[in-house]
Amino acid sequence: MNYIKQTRIENVVGFCPHNGDYSYEKKGRSYLVLDGVILEKGEAPCALSLRGTHMYVWYASGRFELYRGHVLVKEIGGNTNLLNEQTQYIGTHLLDLATFQTYYNYAFPIDEHPVLSDSIPYMLYVEDDVIIAYDNFRKKEIRRIDNKTEALWSFPFVDLGEDNIYTPGEVDHIVKILGVVNDLLWFSTQFGRLVALDVATGKVVYQFSGNPANQDKVEYTQGAGLGDCFFREADRSIVCISYLGVQVINATTGGLTEGYVFLEADPDGIGRFDYIYAPNLQGDYFTFLAEMKTDWYGIGRVGIFDLKARKLLWTEEIIPFEERKATRNHLVTPQPLYISGDKLYIKDVKDTLHIFQRE
Repeated sequence: MNYIKQTRIENVVGFCPHNGDYSYEKKGRSYLVLDGVILEKGEAPCALSLRGTHMYVWYASGRFELYRGHVLVKEIGGNTNLLNEQTQYIGTHLLDLATFQTYYNYAFPIDEHPVLSDSIPYMLYVEDDVIIAYDNFRKKEIRRIDNKTEALWSFPFVDLGEDNIYTPGEVDHIVKILGVVNDLLWFSTQFGRLVALDVATGKVVYQFSGNPANQDKVEYTQGAGLGDCFFREADRSIVCISYLGVQVINATTGGLTEGYVFLEADPDGIGRFDYIYAPNLQGDYFTFLAEMKTDWYGIGRVGIFDLKARKLLWTEEIIPFEERKATRNHLVTPQPLYISGDKLYIKDVKDTLHIFQRE
């Protein structure tokens, strides 16, 4: 497998990794490119998300647009936010200026009718008929609610236990909700934990941790660092990728089905890198940013790893050392490498979108 650089697009604000649509700015003007059609806009949207047959386009001002192809279907003037990609609803919110508390709700984008009877001071995750509300910093809990906002159960984050090594006295919180699998709600946390709650009762079913602070806690199944966790739909498993290696957990039984260390599985491939950043699961592969101890002036290299073959498929220094040194341009961890069909997409710190074509 090999990729060659096809093009670079400067001043990109947002892009959709599923089909390559993007927004950009040029000479003080803003543009949105959908299906190859360039639309001039008053501002460049920050986020583009393809959901089913529609493109969800979100602006930093809170404005939302719904497109089918390049045709505008619906526009909402403000106070919106994108929800998780498992749903086609759009999030809405209002800020209470007296308390600076934000209240959230959600609606179907066509009719804008709120689903919840009242907006609530919790962020929302919606999957099918399951509504999850969570607050990391004030209430410090996660709960399942109905559309009347009644709590079906609640789980306080303090019950996850403290981290007395790295962050003593702090309460853990959610980093990412992975999804609902066979009536289990899976999420990863700031303290390096992976948790599954019974979606009907809120009771803990499985708890994993790669955090040394949990070594003596019998309620946790220990792992060698979980890293970034993803739900893989194909085999309904949780794939955890760290700079050390890979662990695959059966999302129904909680059993470890696969685990290996990069230095042992692929010492001359991915194992030769000193640092692995921003792993991004893409089916049977994951992409990553890589760095050696001898590298200078930031990250410039990316790679693709085959999870089935357990080997590095492709790597490239897409921003060479000379360019990083001269311009201070480099890759950043909030901008991972995406695979879409026969193309790769990644944005650098100077907002240039790099597009690669598979040979």
